[in-house]
Amino acid sequence: MQKSRKQGMFEGAFILMIGGILVKIIGAMFKLPLQNLIGENGTAYFTVAYDIYTWMYIITTAGLPVAISRMVSAYNAKGRPADSERTLSVAFRTFMTFGVVCSAAMIFFAGPLAEAMGSPLSRFAIMAIAPSIMFEVAMSCYRGFYQGEKNMTPTAISQIIVALAKLIFGIALTLVILNLLPESNELRVPLAAAGAIAGVTVGTVLGAIYLGVRFSKGKRVRKRHAARGPQPLPRKRIFRKLLWIAIPVTIGASVLSITNLVDTALLMRRLGVAGLDQREVEFAYGCYSWARTLFNLPTALIVPLGVAVVPTISEQFALRRYDLAKNYIDSTLRVASLMSIPAGMGLAVLSKPILTLLYPSRPDGVEMAAPLLTMLGPAVVLVCLVSITNALLQAMGRERVPIITMLIGGTLKVLCNYFLVANPEWKINAAPLGTNLCYGVITILNLIVISRALGKGVNILGAITKPLVSAAACCAAAYGVYALLSNFFGNTLSLLGALVVAVIVYLVLVLAMKALRRMDVQMFPKAAKIEKILDKFGWIG
Repeated sequence: MQKSRKQGMFEGAFILMIGGILVKIIGAMFKLPLQNLIGENGTAYFTVAYDIYTWMYIITTAGLPVAISRMVSAYNAKGRPADSERTLSVAFRTFMTFGVVCSAAMIFFAGPLAEAMGSPLSRFAIMAIAPSIMFEVAMSCYRGFYQGEKNMTPTAISQIIVALAKLIFGIALTLVILNLLPESNELRVPLAAAGAIAGVTVGTVLGAIYLGVRFSKGKRVRKRHAARGPQPLPRKRIFRKLLWIAIPVTIGASVLSITNLVDTALLMRRLGVAGLDQREVEFAYGCYSWARTLFNLPTALIVPLGVAVVPTISEQFALRRYDLAKNYIDSTLRVASLMSIPAGMGLAVLSKPILTLLYPSRPDGVEMAAPLLTMLGPAVVLVCLVSITNALLQAMGRERVPIITMLIGGTLKVLCNYFLVANPEWKINAAPLGTNLCYGVITILNLIVISRALGKGVNILGAITKPLVSAAACCAAAYGVYALLSNFFGNTLSLLGALVVAVIVYLVLVLAMKALRRMDVQMFPKAAKIEKILDKFGWIG
């Protein structure tokens, strides 16, 4: 096996992006029938368990890929391949034990956790997803190593494996449970939700096996390569550096995860204060979960960009090429804005038609979820910028900054929801307001710190202005086309026509306004061919 070819920043991001899109498509194939099968209340059980899992997952793994990626990238840039190999070994030994403990804790304390979240029947789903934590730790170690080597393909493939397993096994288990238990059984829906989420556990097992086998196949070649370099650093030194990077990243990610966890429990309880009974609370939160599912979709395009940028920026900082690092940062923000702004505005403008397409059998849920998704539209852009700016700060060695900024944003979100969700005039409609406030504040604070660290302001206005103008025009066109077509056709054809027009208008305006810069294009796959075409028509800035 030959040594993997290094991928450029946007080439690696593109691979992860394609993988992320496939994962989201598979995820939609999983969640849409699932949510129709188990309803709003079952969705609430699933979401509560998944939020707890996400919190545990972040505690055990959030800092791992970033720390390993940064260290491997820096060691490779300095010609120390043996240290890269040792970094993975140290990480694996350190974090696997922690992962096993966290999985066991979720199983043994599933009942109290569910009670604390205000959803006692979620305990079955919590137990079903608990074992996945230790397998996620293993995958995170391997992914970080490959990302540090600028090879994003193993990460993308492992993500697809997890998604496919979740779809196949999750839906199968759900159907089996629903068919076995009578509708009169009060545990029928909670156990079906547990069956669905057990698919995630199966997926993590298969993903970890794939990465382990792939890594072992190249072990002999890597050992020969490492033998030609200097002797590796002591394990204790690598261990200290690993923790020095991983702990702040984990804490920073945990702050927002804990905030979301607290927020989930808070929403369930404060909706009760607003006058809703338990089933109404679960119905309202289930509808909000629908909106959140769509709200999280655009991150499939942005998170890969953040993952790919870490080793590239880290390498430039390790070699003290700060001007080049700034160019990469500006380019990353431009590309992120070009992708996130139309997505957020599109979801806001076409929220009801999109939800009607996805949940045709649940018009009451659509009526409640549509305005929530509209209000979450701006937050789509903000959460994408938070993801990118957090990754940039981590790559620059400022991994402690997101701890503070996310703590500030998360606190504002919790306070907003605490006071407004309990208000009978606001109820669940206050939740998107807190989300916008949270991510807006974090984005602003992160950009200020990045600018100060570079000694030069990042060009955020230049990054968002042209995409914003183009997206506003394309959404206006989409809204008009939908309104016109809906007089003659059903929702599906009208929405499809509106989306086609929106994409065409957006691409035309982006190219006409020269929103892409030459440096952006040069980091894409097949850059020379793309650049030649854009130059021919004068579409590159």
